[in-house]
Amino acid sequence: MTEQPKQVFLGGACGLTTWRKDITIPLMEAAGVTYHNPQMPLGAWKEDDQFDEMRRKDECLVQLFVINGDTRGVASVAEVAYLIGARKPVAIVMEDIKADCTVYGATIDSVQADDLNRGRIYVRAMADRHNVPIFTDIAQGTKHCIDLVKSLEGSLTLAQIDNILKDVSFANHIFKSEETLGGFNIWINAMEKCTFTGEQAMQEGRKWFVSTHCTPSDVVRTAFKAVSTWAEHEAREEFKYKGVRVFGPHYDLVSASGQGAAAVEEKAKTKVSQPCSV
Repeated sequence: MTEQPKQVFLGGACGLTTWRKDITIPLMEAAGVTYHNPQMPLGAWKEDDQFDEMRRKDECLVQLFVINGDTRGVASVAEVAYLIGARKPVAIVMEDIKADCTVYGATIDSVQADDLNRGRIYVRAMADRHNVPIFTDIAQGTKHCIDLVKSLEGSLTLAQIDNILKDVSFANHIFKSEETLGGFNIWINAMEKCTFTGEQAMQEGRKWFVSTHCTPSDVVRTAFKAVSTWAEHEAREEFKYKGVRVFGPHYDLVSASGQGAAAVEEKAKTKVSQPCSV
């Protein structure tokens, strides 16, 4: 039986830390929020485990990261910086590392502490620029995470978008998707013959936006719109008047201003170094 995706991924400090079971998990369970706990026994994590973690992160609505003073947290700092920059829903708890503290039996001197805290300073600057709050109290950060989940319940995730698009087909074309601010982009591409050179090249469609609040039906309708535009593009390439593509798609409005259809067509023939965007 396939496990249902969880709402929150509990990222950040692992090892011997107990913040998950002591603080966060009780609060999550009291609020009825589901979670994935990636914590393993010290030293048990292997490089291959990252692929399962990446899948689970994609499935979750929100990621909670706790980077406290008990962890160097280098990987977590990099990951949080990425999540902020990508504008993905993230709740962050962060503390600086104090000089002369002990982390897993090793004393952190002032030089190491400065290096490790520099990454935290950068994350705080990014978070401030993107209006992402950072907490120093784990309980407060967890409650903020729960609030984020409640506000996003019913929203689409990238994993759901991909699952919907798996059931959509159009000739030999491939449907692609990516996260963006407030939702997702959907587009199609395929290897097809270039109209001007006759050679096979990757042709890529324009990107269509889908809000996180859309329904699966909206996603399918958007996929159809992408297909319809692709078909229109092909029709414009094949439709000619007196041997000229009078409605050809291969020109921009600025360069074509004041030029006749034949001149535009001739100019388009010289722009074959890049695959066209449909």
